[in-house]
Amino acid sequence: MTKVIITGFVPFHIFSQNPAQAVAEHLGKRSDIDVVPIVLPVEYGRAREILQRALRKRSPDLVISFGLNGKISHIALEEIAVNIRGSDIPDNTGNVRTGDPILEDGPLAYRSNLPIVEIKEKLLSERIPVKVSYSAGVYLCNEIFYTVMQWCQESGSKGGFVHVPMATEYIPDDPEMTKMPNISLADLKRAADMILDISAGLR
Repeated sequence: MTKVIITGFVPFHIFSQNPAQAVAEHLGKRSDIDVVPIVLPVEYGRAREILQRALRKRSPDLVISFGLNGKISHIALEEIAVNIRGSDIPDNTGNVRTGDPILEDGPLAYRSNLPIVEIKEKLLSERIPVKVSYSAGVYLCNEIFYTVMQWCQESGSKGGFVHVPMATEYIPDDPEMTKMPNISLADLKRAADMILDISAGLR
């Protein structure tokens, strides 16, 4: 059976809940595939170290990481991870990075090797909004994406990163937050199931 690691993140910045965490925990309950879910801290360096330890211990065949992008209203299938840390938003320890590399002397970029075209076509056929993205930013999501693809390059495994919008159910009754793009949590979980199924060759 295919061994899988799925990652999400704890809440961060202005968000009191993180749908990426809910998606990872949801996929971890699957009984038809060997999935280990990991909810990572939003902390530069520490999240990468936790994931690296899990990768070495489990040696998965497939790794899919999920993260929140509060500015989008669709599933974003990320193509490129870059060797840069930098964001005006601090991590959950208050740490801000200004463009330093994730890995000294590491490759500038890695590319996802998930079946992105097939995933996109399937989600669209199920009326779930989805786009291919060529920039995962340079915040924690990109750091984890880079870590995943570094592992895949070295191990011959398959992996990638998916950004999700805010879940409708998680938007607080706040005039500013209610303007945030969102998708129902049920559709996010449904999309995640399809992404896992296609990536693992289950459909």
